[in-house]
Formats: sequence, structure tokens, C-alpha cells
Amino acid sequence: MQDRSFKAAALASAALFALAFMPVAESQDAVAAAALEITIDGLRTDEGRVWVGLYASEDDWDEQIESAQGWADVDDGVARVRLAELSSGAVAIQAFHDANGNNDFDTNFMGIPSERYGFSNNPRPKFRGANWDEAVFELSPGETQEVTITLHGARG
Repeated sequence: MQDRSFKAAALASAALFALAFMPVAESQDAVAAAALEITIDGLRTDEGRVWVGLYASEDDWDEQIESAQGWADVDDGVARVRLAELSSGAVAIQAFHDANGNNDFDTNFMGIPSERYGFSNNPRPKFRGANWDEAVFELSPGETQEVTITLHGARG
């Protein structure tokens, strides 16, 4: 009989202990979430929308697997996208102006982009897109970081 009441008391104590620390873990996660305020300029028209994709690793970048993404309307040659509840660490951004509104990054028959595009850190590689090392930056826990991406195209 005493053994059963000891087990019940031990289980109750363990449950209370776990409950006591659960709110702390949740609040730490909320504090650790980061955000990005992304301004996209270099747009030649207010037509269409701008797409932004966030990548959390080089492998995701290479395989085009976004950890977050968003769309924004263009207003007076500028678009703004907020990505929130992000994990901290190394990240990189790709963006393009979907000027014709077909929800796709258009290229011509030779694969040359016909819509403007850009990357975090604003690299301008010739005859290719930016690689991870050119676009990567660090996002700190709890930080809201402002990033500006200037779009460009195959013709400048």
C-alpha cells in the first residue's frame, strides 16, 4: 500500500515540475524568434508583385527549398515584405519582380531572366545567379533585421 502512494506522489511531483517549467520554455522560444523587414528597390514598374524567399542552409538554397516566403505589392517603385517567427542563424534571400503577375520567374528561350531579380548582400554575378556564399548573412535570436535588396536584370 505504501509503495502505491509513493508512486502516485512521485508521478504528481514530476507532473508539477514539468508544468512549472513549460511556460518558461514557451517564452524563451518566443524571444528567440527573429524577423526580417525586407525592402526591395530597383523596380522599373509598379505592375505585378515582388516575391521573396528565405533559405536557411546552403543545401536548401541549392535545391530551392524556402523556409519562409512572401509576396508584396509594388508602391512607387518599392516593395516591402516582413518575414516573422524565423529561426536564427545563417540565412540568405532571393527575390524577383513578377511584373506580369503569372506567379512565376520568367526567362526567355535561352534561360535568360526576363524579370528583375536580386539577392541578399546585393551581389551582381555575371551569367548566373548568386551562390550561397555571396548571399548569406547572420540572423540573431530575437532580432528584427532590416535588409534592402536592389533588383537588377539581364540588361541591367
